[in-house]
Amino acid sequence: MIVWDEVHTERVCSGGVLDVREVRARVRQVLVRYGQTFELGDVDLLVCEIATNAVRHSASGRPGGGVWVTLLLSAARLRVEIQDDGGSDGRPMIPVQGSAWDEAGRGLLMVRELADCWGTLRGKDGRHTVCFEVVR
Repeated sequence: MIVWDEVHTERVCSGGVLDVREVRARVRQVLVRYGQTFELGDVDLLVCEIATNAVRHSASGRPGGGVWVTLLLSAARLRVEIQDDGGSDGRPMIPVQGSAWDEAGRGLLMVRELADCWGTLRGKDGRHTVCFEVVR
């Protein structure tokens, strides 16, 4: 069982379309404030990929849309959960096939490769939560 030392949850949204850079910046601010020394470059990339998917594939990308971001921190582990605003027909998944020339479809593949573990949950309200964990 993991005992989390810190839990931080906030809504990131804007009057226009959600800016993924803002989501990334908020996550980084929290990690710096708590003095965590995880590989921030990897965390930045993972957060951007998941937030971008929320903007592209859910109501999070509509005007006024946003995401809920939860950070759970322990001495050796970071868990990031990003919940979209719902409105998607499918669920987040890694494409089975694709071409090296495809312009999209590799985000969750990168999440799978860079995170120590990751997963998705669909709430009864239709909102998806994508999470990942990294270990120091």
